[in-house]
Amino acid sequence: MREWPSLARTAVLVWLLFGVLCLAVEVAGLVDGLALPVPLMITLVMARAVEGRLEPIARVLRTATLAAAVVSALGAVVVIRRRVALLELSPFTLAAVLGTFAALAVVMACRPARVVLLRRLGLDPDSAVHVVSGAGFVVALLFTVASFIDLQGEPPQPLPLGLSDGLVALVGDGALALAGVGFLLTRGLRATADRLDLRPLGRWALLGALGIAALFHALVWVLERAEVLLLPNLAALEDRFDYEFVGVPPVVGGLLLSLGVGIGEEVLFRGAMQPRFGVVLTAVLFAMFHVQYQLPGIGMIFLVGLGMGLLKRRTSTTFTAAVHVLYDVGAFLLPDL
Repeated sequence: MREWPSLARTAVLVWLLFGVLCLAVEVAGLVDGLALPVPLMITLVMARAVEGRLEPIARVLRTATLAAAVVSALGAVVVIRRRVALLELSPFTLAAVLGTFAALAVVMACRPARVVLLRRLGLDPDSAVHVVSGAGFVVALLFTVASFIDLQGEPPQPLPLGLSDGLVALVGDGALALAGVGFLLTRGLRATADRLDLRPLGRWALLGALGIAALFHALVWVLERAEVLLLPNLAALEDRFDYEFVGVPPVVGGLLLSLGVGIGEEVLFRGAMQPRFGVVLTAVLFAMFHVQYQLPGIGMIFLVGLGMGLLKRRTSTTFTAAVHVLYDVGAFLLPDL
């Protein structure tokens, strides 16, 4: 087997240390949610590191994958029986994630099944990075479905947000995007920016982004009015988990959260994912992560995601990030004006 170049070893070490740091600040109680993307982030890094070196270790990887499937399946059973919660995941959601991972691990260890699944997603079944990306997509999608079902029984309550939440969104989503495109491993800073389609914006582009954000607001407003008229019971539940900023003025909190979420999500979804999964699948996952809403609300976000995806094709990730930030600023601040 070929030796790893020293730069690759250094890059893997940097990513591992970053993952440990994310876990440490979460365990210390300094932030919430930063540990959640770490397993997928590190798995993407390791997949990128072994890309092109798979044949000599294929049997070992297959055995390890099947062993992980068994452990995950047993873990799902333990979680259900003992009602274990972890990282703010309910026992139901945690068991769903573990069970999905176990099933996917078996599929990925069997090449014919892997080919069927990944080619439907437009991915290469013989690429370690694509295998991990495809599995991550399916696990994330079923995680959001389980979270949505879990939340249906929850009473209305405000979601407390602080200064760190925008930073968590930016760092968590941004790091996942960087790991996915091989930053430090196969791409340097300039190549990573090119892959993510990050380009400078001029004054007129920002004005255009403001106008498009306003159009998205108008579309959502019309759809919300239609939901109130046609589905009043569901419309009444859309805001049952309203945001409440703690320890920070709503204007400041809204601006910071808009920046973190808008930039982080666009770099991840439109920058890293869309070139691999396409506009529609990316918009589906983007919408499904908004599990705090009802199905009509998630459908509206899917339409916004489609619009963002089509916009990205004609502009850049930087432009869609500007639109997303401005849209979120309006969503947070307009109701308070």
